[in-house]
Amino acid sequence: MEYNTLQLKIEEAVARLTLNRPERANSMTMEMGRDLAAAMETLRASPTVRVLVLTGAGKYFCAGADMAEFERLQSSPPAEVEAAVRAFLEAIGALHRLPIPVIARINGDAFGGGVGLALACDLRVMAASARMGFAFSRVGLTGADAGVTYFLPRLVGPARAMEILLMGTVFDGEAAAREGLVRRAVAPGELDRAADELAAQLAAGPPIAVRFTKEGVNESLARSLAEDLDFEARAQTACMMTADHKEGVRAFLEKRAPRFEGK
Repeated sequence: MEYNTLQLKIEEAVARLTLNRPERANSMTMEMGRDLAAAMETLRASPTVRVLVLTGAGKYFCAGADMAEFERLQSSPPAEVEAAVRAFLEAIGALHRLPIPVIARINGDAFGGGVGLALACDLRVMAASARMGFAFSRVGLTGADAGVTYFLPRLVGPARAMEILLMGTVFDGEAAAREGLVRRAVAPGELDRAADELAAQLAAGPPIAVRFTKEGVNESLARSLAEDLDFEARAQTACMMTADHKEGVRAFLEKRAPRFEGK
C-alpha cells in the first residue's frame, strides 16, 4: 500500500516506517494520522514482521502538528477541530497497541506531538544532537496531547512530568537519556547501527513470548496484583505450550543460540 505522508518498507522480520514530509519537518496532518492508522493495520496483519523501527525523513523526526493546518482549523467548527485532533491521537493509540516491539529512531528534533509519537514506542534511541521538546504551552496549547500525559508520568513520575510540561522543557539527546526518556543517545553517525542492532536483537526473540511481555507491561498499571498474576499464569502457560519454548530449552542445553519461529 502506498502512503502520501509515510514510507513503509518491510525487510523480512523488520519493518521500517518513515514519516515522509521532510519539507515540513515531518509535521503532523490529518492525512498523516490516517496513513499511520492504515500502516498499523498492515503491520498487525503481517505474518512475518517482528519489530518496527519508526523514524523521520531528512533532518527532523517530527516537529509536531502542522501549524499551517492548525491555522486553517482556527476558523472551523469545534467538531471539525476535534475530528482533526482525534485523527492523530487514534493513530498514536494504534501504534502503542501494536503487538510487536516498536523502536523510535529519533534522527532529529521531536517537538509536541512528535514527542508523543516517540513516547508511544517501546524503546527509543536518539541522535545526541537532536532535541526533544515538550513545548505545547509556547503556542497556547495544552500539554495534554498526543498521549504525552499518559506516557510521560510513566517514564519520569507525575511530579517531574508536571514540571516538564508546565515549563515547556526542551532536552538534547544526552539530557533525554539521563532523564530516562530514551534508552541511548548516540552520535548521529552511530544512530543507524544502534537502531539496527536493537531491531536485530528483538527480531531474533520468541514472537509469542514477546507479544505477551509487551501486553503485560502495557496493561500492568491498570490491573490489580491479583489480575496481573492471573494474566501471568495464563500467558506463561500459553508460552510453555509453544514450539519456541521447546526450542529455547534445547538451545540452552545444547549451548547454542535458539532459532525461534513464532510457533
